[in-house]
Amino acid sequence: MKINFLSIKDRLVKHYIFIMLILTHSSIISQTLPYQIENNSNLPDDQLYIAIVGITDGHVWVDPVTGHVNQMSVSDNTVPGPVIDGNMGPGNSGLYANCFRKLSDIPNKTINIAKIAGCRILISFGSQLYLYFFGHSGSPSGYAAPNLSNPTDPNQGIKYELIELTFNDFGLWCNTSRVDSYQYPIGLEVWGDSFYKRVGELKTHEQILSEWQSTAPSEFQSLLDSSEGIIHFPTKTTTFPISFFQSYIDAIWNKFRSDVLVFNSGQAGIWRGSVSGNEFIFTRDGDGQVARIPGKPTTIEAMEGSGVLASGAQWDLVVQAQFVAAITRHAIDLNSLSGSLQDFGDTSRYYQTWPYNWYSKFFHRPDISEDSQTYTFAYDDVFDQSATVHTPNPNSIKITIGGFSGTTLPDNRMVRLFQHCDYGGYSASLSIGSYTLDQLQALGVSDNDISSVQVKEGYQIRLYEHPDFTGTTLTKTSDDNCLVNDGFNDKVSAVVVSEVTSSWSTLIEAENTLTQSGTQTESCSEGGLNVGWIDANDWLVWDVNIPDNGSSYLIEYRVATPNTGGVLQLEKAGGVPAYGTLGIPNTGGWQNWTTVQHTVNLNAGAQQIAIKALTGGWNINWLKITTIDSSINIQTGKIVRNTDENLLNEIILFPNPTSDFLKIKNPKASGPYIIFDSKGQVVLKGDFNDNAINISALNKGVYFYKDLKTGKTKRFIKN
Repeated sequence: MKINFLSIKDRLVKHYIFIMLILTHSSIISQTLPYQIENNSNLPDDQLYIAIVGITDGHVWVDPVTGHVNQMSVSDNTVPGPVIDGNMGPGNSGLYANCFRKLSDIPNKTINIAKIAGCRILISFGSQLYLYFFGHSGSPSGYAAPNLSNPTDPNQGIKYELIELTFNDFGLWCNTSRVDSYQYPIGLEVWGDSFYKRVGELKTHEQILSEWQSTAPSEFQSLLDSSEGIIHFPTKTTTFPISFFQSYIDAIWNKFRSDVLVFNSGQAGIWRGSVSGNEFIFTRDGDGQVARIPGKPTTIEAMEGSGVLASGAQWDLVVQAQFVAAITRHAIDLNSLSGSLQDFGDTSRYYQTWPYNWYSKFFHRPDISEDSQTYTFAYDDVFDQSATVHTPNPNSIKITIGGFSGTTLPDNRMVRLFQHCDYGGYSASLSIGSYTLDQLQALGVSDNDISSVQVKEGYQIRLYEHPDFTGTTLTKTSDDNCLVNDGFNDKVSAVVVSEVTSSWSTLIEAENTLTQSGTQTESCSEGGLNVGWIDANDWLVWDVNIPDNGSSYLIEYRVATPNTGGVLQLEKAGGVPAYGTLGIPNTGGWQNWTTVQHTVNLNAGAQQIAIKALTGGWNINWLKITTIDSSINIQTGKIVRNTDENLLNEIILFPNPTSDFLKIKNPKASGPYIIFDSKGQVVLKGDFNDNAINISALNKGVYFYKDLKTGKTKRFIKN
């Protein structure tokens, strides 16, 4: 066993925990949040065990039944545990902490947890876990957690999952984790003031294991322990190739001995550097700050964020975190010109070119994880790909054991509307559903002021006019798009917000043709086979069963080519009708894969579809067909003119986003304030008295303004 309070994830990912330790009160605080546990698993409540461990003024555990906060003590170790090959545990007594409770014993399946840092909610299946408590403070302190790489650990054979969280005066940070392994689907939902977000798995445990078995490349197949139903992180097994990333890492270090790598790190600015010896040395544009990677990393160091990618001072660690993420996602472009800016935040390039961490790609699939967000490696939070949920004003949390498969979104899930997004303005948050203008105005939205709408990806807004409800559908295409509405006027009687759901999808491996002409198969760098030797007028045919007649379908193609000018045509076998054509971009090599897509209309039924090469010279690995479906529930309402009374108590930040000054529109806004970043660290404070706040010195990113007089918090973006 090992002391786990300084594990890789604690040290490298949850760096905000250390900030939270400073910001959290030194004594136990009475304010609590309710955490509801829902059982969507295949086990009864009395076979699910819950424990809570964390830090307040020292190491503590929370009784899930009473919510009482207890200091960790050696005297808590009263539960006999398994003895494997003579391992009696850290206390040499075979006794472990009595901190787990059955879900069936927790009143209303709801745990009230006070403010706490570095907290883990541990969920085990069929048996409690065997933790050993060292104590509240001093040395040693904390607890020894499961160490499944130790064959004599008493927790061998016990499946478990966890939620990580910090809750303090600046809000709640929480997440699910796949950093060490996937053991069972977990869902996490957080509600706050005008806030709702959920993360977690969307499929059943059996479906996830089946998807892994049928799609994982050979290098990753052995990560699945079929007997335990666990998928391990690659470096947590002895079967994964120890040099998996080495050719890519070697190529990066060799290229940038002579070339200059320039990359955008988001909030931390733009860095440029090159390799000297084996040391990668960077300077930051604007202030000349220096950061170093002290040596060329190994595959294990690159995947875990350890060794040379976990050493040095603050800015060294920032750049090293960027490299862990960029190598994992294969986001460093080896074909770029020296000194050209590379955007490591361009998600369209993630997991496209081999080698990459297929484990991470798998759990980021949108059909596996909500919004493609999950924590699969130490720095998955780089460019906001992780499952971290943050809100400054949380109200309640729900943990769903078994994930979201078969469940529905709650009625009060939130979608945010942005008014005047060309210059900032104010915002309101709405639940999914229908809104009359008087309902919007009660939330602080004025029909006189609305000029544009922006919607979270995966949702749409429909505006309906009275009396015949003809209107315009606005569908979000990217986070930066302002969707201008030129018809939101006195005739509008209702706004309908609805989820856009993918109701059906199928993946076709290119080599699984019914028939073909002129092509050949070959080994694919992404595993299995791909189709190559494609010349003009060659074709491939597959059987497919399309469910919905006349619907629009998204067709994605996984392609690779060192050439420019390739064109494919999707058609019904025989050539009529032709559904659409698509150009194939130069990817830099026959095995450098990328995904291209277009939208076509298809008729329902069992049929044969084909791809014809209008221009050849490219490879294809697979194609995927997805239908997009949506349903709208129209409600009518009465138009009521807005007055400023609805806005008197609201904080309105503008312009938002902004690059230099932040202004506040609120007749009552006057008094002390703080501004903190997305990790909860205070970056500015002062006394607002109708003057604009100069934020030009802040790095780019998401921040929160908190009025200390009213306690209200508003989010803004620094460009």
